[in-house]
Amino acid sequence: MKRPKFLRANGNIYQAINVDTLRAQNMETWPFFNQATANLVPLNEKRVAVKFDAFKVLGLIPIRARGSGRGQLEITYLDDELRISRGNEGNLFILRMVDPTYRVPI
Repeated sequence: MKRPKFLRANGNIYQAINVDTLRAQNMETWPFFNQATANLVPLNEKRVAVKFDAFKVLGLIPIRARGSGRGQLEITYLDDELRISRGNEGNLFILRMVDPTYRVPI
């Protein structure tokens, strides 16, 4: 579902993925500071299933995800500093490595 423009983040959006634990986290900055965490399941060399398990609204209010928080992500380009991928709803993500030491909470 697409959020109305006034509810979208205006600042940077970060995504962290731990390949060893298959955990992912999306983090919005200004003005809402929302977060989402998910488990990843590899489907093939380029595609993973995503199952969201928790959200944080305004960076403070935890919400457990219902079973419908699922999707897929197809990686179209990957190197040590850049990842380009497309979500199952057609969203295009271009992400640059910022902090390789960051760990997604379990």
